[in-house]
Amino acid sequence: MARARLQDVADRAGVSLATASRVLNGSARQPGAELVARVKAAAADLGYVVNAQAQALARARSGLLGLVVQDISDPYFSSIAAGAQAAARASGRLVLLASTGRDPVAEREAVAAFAAQRV
Repeated sequence: MARARLQDVADRAGVSLATASRVLNGSARQPGAELVARVKAAAADLGYVVNAQAQALARARSGLLGLVVQDISDPYFSSIAAGAQAAARASGRLVLLASTGRDPVAEREAVAAFAAQRV
């Protein structure tokens, strides 16, 4: 079965594509409670999953945080990673981790990859 599209959710809920997008993407411009409930129910029924890449492109940010450490097996860096994850979780974000093995080239590559993904 094909993955549900935002248009499928809008059709099922009987709303415009823009309205479905506003509801599911957390826009400040929300329609009335009844429409919000219909859109969310349609999304749940269809198993719709928000396209995080499209959101990152539209917002110029992903909600992801990047953490580059030298060696994650080092207790110092693992403690930093644990703290970063706890703080990120508290604000509804997620941490992506790169462990570079003290290689400056790997560090630059990790930072470039994170930047490319809007991390």
